[in-house]
Amino acid sequence: MKEKNSLNTKGMISVCLAAHNGSRYIKRQVESILQQLGDNDELIISDDGSTDNTLNIVEAFADNRIKIVKFKQPDNNVKVSIKVALNFQNALIHAKGDFIFLSDQDDFWLPTKVEDCMRILMNCDLVVHNFRLCDEELRFTGVNQYRGNYHFNDYLALCNTYYGCTMAFSKHVLSYALPFPQKLELHDFWLGIISESLGRVLYIDKPLIDYRVQNTSVSHASNYSLIHKISYRMYILKHLILRVVKFKIKLLCQKF
Repeated sequence: MKEKNSLNTKGMISVCLAAHNGSRYIKRQVESILQQLGDNDELIISDDGSTDNTLNIVEAFADNRIKIVKFKQPDNNVKVSIKVALNFQNALIHAKGDFIFLSDQDDFWLPTKVEDCMRILMNCDLVVHNFRLCDEELRFTGVNQYRGNYHFNDYLALCNTYYGCTMAFSKHVLSYALPFPQKLELHDFWLGIISESLGRVLYIDKPLIDYRVQNTSVSHASNYSLIHKISYRMYILKHLILRVVKFKIKLLCQKF
């Protein structure tokens, strides 16, 4: 068995997990994450006002790698999807690592996730991996999500092809991804397309997590109208262009 310190020789890892009333599954997820982290890595859990036993479960680990940060909720009128994005942003703001992994509260990391992602991250800015669709008891349904057919460049696609729970990236991605656009509903889509625009994205076809499909999942996608999907993509595209231009002007100024 590898020693914890040997799991990460390239830099500090921060795992950013957004939590909200996740007591049913969060213990097993945290266990699967901590087993792959080194002594100097961290698991940042941004909690969105959980009213169940979530925080007690996390605190019971008594692991100094776990950092709990409270998410100050916006107005009640804000959409749930926007709150989720802001909750992840809160975790990202507190991340100190050189490499960042995103995590949902109800999945399960397969044993080589960190090792496989870190190997690819040496040659890119952001990596996305395949995952196994499972039922609520983590029984594999027989379906891998991407099935070898993954497209990065369709910015205006009417479905999100990025899943945050399958993403890891270098911290410098945050220098152009944060702060999120005010009305951002899909943090993973934003991180993916802005990394494509200003960096290099690679895909691992190997499934590295068990993705739990459940009706109560915080990350469960909502069914939006076609008009909403189109207007939302236009909104994101506008902010993507503005952010890319701003970042490139900044780089240009640094040369003089």
